[in-house]
This record gives sequence, structure tokens and C-alpha cells, in this order.
Amino acid sequence: MKTHTAKTTRTRPFTILAAAVLAASATVGVGLAPAAATGLGSAGDAPGLGSAGDFTAPDKVADLDFPTTISHRGGADVYPEESMEGFTASAKDGFLPEMDIQFLADGTPVLIHDDTADRTLNGVTGPIRDLSREEWDSATIKHPTGGEEAATVTLDELLDEMGGEVVMVPEIKPGATPDEVDRVLDEFDERGLKDSLVVQSFDFDAAKAIADRGYTSLYLMGSTMPKESPAEIRDAGIEWVGPSKNLPTNMMRELDKAGFHVAPYTLETAKDGHRLPGFIDGYFTDDAWTN
Repeated sequence: MKTHTAKTTRTRPFTILAAAVLAASATVGVGLAPAAATGLGSAGDAPGLGSAGDFTAPDKVADLDFPTTISHRGGADVYPEESMEGFTASAKDGFLPEMDIQFLADGTPVLIHDDTADRTLNGVTGPIRDLSREEWDSATIKHPTGGEEAATVTLDELLDEMGGEVVMVPEIKPGATPDEVDRVLDEFDERGLKDSLVVQSFDFDAAKAIADRGYTSLYLMGSTMPKESPAEIRDAGIEWVGPSKNLPTNMMRELDKAGFHVAPYTLETAKDGHRLPGFIDGYFTDDAWTN
């Protein structure tokens, strides 16, 4: 599997994509095989190159087709985890980009799964909440297969690049305070994104707050049923649930019968999604391109 990513000193997302296009043009003739043969890209192009006009994923939640493929952390087994390259590649090829929101020392929302930098970033270490914006901007994201690293991404940068152009699935990570949840939702409000986001949380109170604010809310749960009953979850206005893939099928079916869109996490590849029960409305995968 071959992908194209840009070398990254510290640049803004538009510059990252422009650099990627230039890099791809320099390798014409030795790049990817056609999409039909590889499962990557659109019309034979390298995945992730192009503008918002190239996105094939829907831009409104109401327009989703089921089952929908959610590109976990932007395709963490293919691209640098939670990178602009992964998010744009996912949207270009029809998948919903998924990302995690943590907070820097100054309160800036940034996109990274772990609450520490060490696993996925180079150039910084320690808790994300201890990092300054300057430290965040100077860091790079490791490539899962040893390729070119990518620039870190703030929530603002992502929304500037893709907000309203494609349905995205942001998770407000556990540990966020009610004020931080509200701050993120306020930013979504200011950009008019209610129709184009599925906002998720493992925290029931946060998931309820998301629904109360008028967003499509996805309540994440583990491999056992949560303490809240399906009726309590439904009464909170939550429309989607995201159980672990290890939740027994009969329990997933119970959630489906209660009226939820059920989207289990995290499958290794999209090929594994084809083995899910027919009532499943979506799934999270680290590699949406391998079918």
C-alpha cells in the first residue's frame, strides 16, 4: 500500500495540501495502481489530494447512506493519526472522518486521541494539557508505516478546511469539563455545523448535552451494556450508539430494536465491516480503503 503525504515544517492545512499535490505530481508514473485494483483513491489518484470540491462523502447527516464507513482517527493504519492528510483522504473517498478533541494548556482544542503526546507525536512529550500552542505547532505526527510525518492539527484548522463540506465525527474525550464541552459546541454553533456533525462521547452527561444543543449525538460504550437503559439513552435525545465490536450481537440487536443507529468500533479494515449483521448502520475502521 502506497500513500502520498507532505513533508511538514509548520504550515497551515491549505499549505499542507498544496505541498502534497506538488509531491504527487513529481511521482507521476510510479504511483498507485488504479483505484479499482487497489481500493485506494478516486479515479486512480493518490488518496487525500485535492480540494473540498473533491470530497465524495456527504455533507449532511440527513444524507448518510447505511451502513456508513467512519474513518477512525482519519485512517490511523494508513495515514499519520489525526492528520489533515488522513481526514481529507477519507472525505475524498466517501468515508466520514473521525477525530478526537483534547485541550492544550491555554485551552486550545486540538486533535489527538491520547491524553499524552508520546505514542503519536515527535518533538514533544508528556500530557497534552501541559503543552503550549508553540510546542503543539512544532510537533509532528508519526507515520504508521514509517513514511513522511505530518503536521499537528487544531480543531480550528480542521473546521477552516472541512467544516460544512463533509460529515465529520468528532469525539470530545473523557476528562473534558462541562465548560470545555460547551466551548466546543459554541464553536460548532458559530460555524453553523449542526447538520454536518455526529458528535460523540463516552460520557453520558456530555452525550446528553450534545443532544440538548441540537447536534446528532453518538454515545460510545464498551463491550458490555452501559448502566443507562436504552430508554434512558433515547429519552436523552441520543440517536446513535457506538459499542465496542466485542459487544455481543444480541445486545447490539437490542440497541437497534430500541431505535438507535448502531456503529461499532474499531474494525481493522473495511473488509471486516462486510461481516457485520445487516442491521448495523455504520462502523469505525482504522483502514477504510481495504475492502
